[in-house]
Amino acid sequence: MRLATTAAIGLMTLAHLAGPVEATALRVAPVMIDLSAPTAASTIKIWNDAEKPVNVQIRIFRWAQQDGKDVYLPADGVAVSPPMTTLKSNAENIVRIVRTTKAPVRGEESYRLIVDELPKPGPRAAGTVTLVVRQSIPVFFSNPDADAASVRWTVRRQQGGYLVTAENRGSKRLRISDMTLSDGASVIGSKAGLVGYALGSSSATWLIPAEASGGGSIKIHALSEAGPFDATTSIIGK
Repeated sequence: MRLATTAAIGLMTLAHLAGPVEATALRVAPVMIDLSAPTAASTIKIWNDAEKPVNVQIRIFRWAQQDGKDVYLPADGVAVSPPMTTLKSNAENIVRIVRTTKAPVRGEESYRLIVDELPKPGPRAAGTVTLVVRQSIPVFFSNPDADAASVRWTVRRQQGGYLVTAENRGSKRLRISDMTLSDGASVIGSKAGLVGYALGSSSATWLIPAEASGGGSIKIHALSEAGPFDATTSIIGK
C-alpha cells in the first residue's frame, strides 16, 4: 500500500475551488514519537479547536524507503487505539500506540501514524470548499545498541537542480533539514525546513533546486537532530 507522504499537515480539497471555505482545526502532539526498548508504548493527544464536531480516523503504517522514496506498508505487530473517534468542539482525546509483537527490536523500526479528519457526511452547500486535515507523525522503536546513522552522499545533476541521495548504512535514521549546496565559493541552491529522513539501512533522494555549477564537487550543509553537519561529494553526470 502506498500513501502520499506529508511531513506535517496536508490539506485536501474536497469540493470546487471557488466559494467560501469551511476549515477545521485538528491539532496533534507530540509531532514525533521516539521509543527505546524495552519501552513499547506511548500516547499522543488530539484536539478539535473548531466550533463543530469532527470525525477522526487513526492508522499506523510501516514506513520504508524504496528507490529513494517513502513507502507506507501494512504494519504488523503495532496497534493504535482508538482507530476512530469523534471529537466535540474544543474537545480532546488520547490515542495509544503499542508495539504488540514480542520479537526484539533490531536496529530501529520506523512507522508513520496517520491522523485523518474525515469529511462530514451528507451534501455540501453549493460553491463551498471543505478542507480536511491530515497529520503524519513519525514513530520510531529502537534498540539501545543500534548503530548511529552513517551516510554516504551522492549528488547528480538534474534539470532545475541536483538530486541529492543519502545512503544510510547505519541502523538509526537521519533527519535532514535546512539543506544548502555550495560549489566551495558560494551557495548555489537550498531547501528550507524539513528535507526528509534517511531511514536506517535505506536510501532517500530529494531534488534540491539549484543553479548549475561548473565545479566537479558539491559541499552539503544541513541540520540533523544532533546538530549541523557538512559533507562533500563529487557531482555525477554532466
